[in-house]
Amino acid sequence: MAQEFWPQDTATEMYLASTYDLKEILERIQKKWPGATPEQITIDTDRFQTKCIGYDLYDPSDYTTFIVIRRIEA
Repeated sequence: MAQEFWPQDTATEMYLASTYDLKEILERIQKKWPGATPEQITIDTDRFQTKCIGYDLYDPSDYTTFIVIRRIEA
């Protein structure tokens, strides 16, 4: 049976798997890290294989693109 993977949020990272506008991203940042300043936040994207882990064939639909938001500890 194929394994699946979904990244879990941590104390310093948040993963968003669907499309969000900037307002929604900023609201989620303030909800998770109240008072966080722009200097404390990085926003990037990353692709993870989330389906059919362990199969030898490459299938683009097995990957999910995430918005990755990180809080930088000062």
